[in-house]
Amino acid sequence: MRSQMVWAAAVAMEWRFEPGKGFDMPGPDTAWARRRIPLVAGEEDTPLTRALTLADSSWAVAFALDHQQRLVINTDVTLALHREPLGEWFCIRSATAASPRGSGLALGQLDDKVGDCGRILQTLLVADR
Repeated sequence: MRSQMVWAAAVAMEWRFEPGKGFDMPGPDTAWARRRIPLVAGEEDTPLTRALTLADSSWAVAFALDHQQRLVINTDVTLALHREPLGEWFCIRSATAASPRGSGLALGQLDDKVGDCGRILQTLLVADR
C-alpha cells in the first residue's frame, strides 16, 4: 500500500521499525532512521540537518489513510527542539489524525541516542485520487 508512495525518503534513509511493523502498517508507529546519503553532495550532514530531514517523514511513519484511495500531502512541518540533537540515528514516535477528505495532523516525538530532543507537527492536505 504505502510502498508506492514512500518515494525517495525510503531510499535516502535507512529505516528500522519494530518487528512486524513498517510503512505498510496503518496507525501510530515508531521508527529509527538515518540518512544513507548526504542532503548536499560532498557535504557532511550535521545532527540538526539529519533531524530536520527526518522530521519531514513523521506523517509517513504513522499514516492513517489508504494511500491508494487518498492523496496525502504534508503542507508544512514544524520541528521544535528543546536541546541540540546528537548523532546519526533518530527515532520518530508518531501518530496521525486525518479526515478522509480535507485535512489532518501528524504529531511526533523526536529522540536521539540520548533521549527526547523535540516535537514534530505536520499539517496534511487530504483529497481523493
